[in-house]
Amino acid sequence: MQFELDNQTIKDLELLGDGKLNDSIFSFYNRTKTLGGKACLLKLMENPLTDLEQLKRRSRLIKYIASIDLELQINSNQLDFIDAYTRLNIPSLRNNWVDAFFQHLSYRLKPQNDYYLIQASIQQLIYLIKEVKQLVGSEFHNAPKEFTQLIDELKLFITHKEIKAIDLDNDRIGFKNINRFDCIFRKKYKHELIRFIEIIYLLDVYISIGNVAKEECLAFVEYADSSTPSISIEALHHPLLPNAVPYDVQINESNNLCFLTGPNMAGKSTFLKSLGIAVYISHLGFPVPAKKMITSVYNGIITTLNLSDNMNRGYSHFYSEVKRVKKAAIKLKEKNRLFVIFDELFRGTNVKDAFDASLLIIESFAQINKSTFCVSTHITEVAEQLKQLKNIEYKYFDSKLVNGKPTYSYELKNGVSHERLGMHIVRNEDIVEILSSITKN
Repeated sequence: MQFELDNQTIKDLELLGDGKLNDSIFSFYNRTKTLGGKACLLKLMENPLTDLEQLKRRSRLIKYIASIDLELQINSNQLDFIDAYTRLNIPSLRNNWVDAFFQHLSYRLKPQNDYYLIQASIQQLIYLIKEVKQLVGSEFHNAPKEFTQLIDELKLFITHKEIKAIDLDNDRIGFKNINRFDCIFRKKYKHELIRFIEIIYLLDVYISIGNVAKEECLAFVEYADSSTPSISIEALHHPLLPNAVPYDVQINESNNLCFLTGPNMAGKSTFLKSLGIAVYISHLGFPVPAKKMITSVYNGIITTLNLSDNMNRGYSHFYSEVKRVKKAAIKLKEKNRLFVIFDELFRGTNVKDAFDASLLIIESFAQINKSTFCVSTHITEVAEQLKQLKNIEYKYFDSKLVNGKPTYSYELKNGVSHERLGMHIVRNEDIVEILSSITKN
């Protein structure tokens, strides 16, 4: 089953960015050396997994690579040449002395880009094969099957008779060998070469993620083989925030709905983002920003954190919220086990409608015990009407006034917060005094 991940959730959690900025989850994990590795990482991140065994295998592979400090002496320019070479849409050069001589002579008299690309790429490919030969000749103790399969595929390619016979230490390739090698690489072993490069890109990605795991002290996820949703995280934090306050999270079938309260700026949205990011990353098989995480496998994640008006369709903010809740309901019916996050449910309407609508939707969510829900709200009175439901866990972020100014601990606590500091924040900005001075003038 395909993991549910839509554009709103990608935007809410700042997952992919544009590949250039350093403020996305993609950028956080991207330490790849090659453009092909970067593209491979993006593809993996666009396609989270819902298969338990696939998740375990990928996690095990990355963990092993991180543990052995694996490194490949490759660079982007080298692989750019080779990648373009594999996609070259002209026939391979003829493997005979006469054609080789006249093609080389023609290039010397009138340089051609295709011939230069073939010549340069073959040289870079030989350097790469030499590096891979050292890699596959190393001893890897207690390596998981997922890793040895990749190494065996690399070994198979470089031990083909014609490739094995190449003099890897000769830095000068004669014109005859250019034609011969091109015939080998682009005609006889073209598909094998493409797969060879794919594995190099995969290793580039896994080495990148393993390095991030070590440098950022990330935790490798334990996956629970359970038909009921559950998630347990120790010291969860947002990976893009320096000195972030950690959270402990425990959600299972008996308390599958988290009801979150707290004043403005206390940390609710950051917590929900951190939780959503951890759920998403865990379904990539990547290590997560936490001390420990155990989770069952979900079929997708739906978030509503930064929903805006849809002016093109003429939707108000409230109607956009209603449409988003409807979409969540449809996906819950289709895919069953989802992780659903709503921040400030129905903030786009009046207090009475927001209260009634929030109560109605939260009560409905609470009846669906095969999925997990986290909902934040400022309408704390809703909590009083939900007390009869035993599967709701109440969490809050607190604050206190110090010298008339609100301060925050950003610590997640049990219970419901009835704290309201909005007016204190307004007064502290001296807005009324500014407006009064205008009136006086």
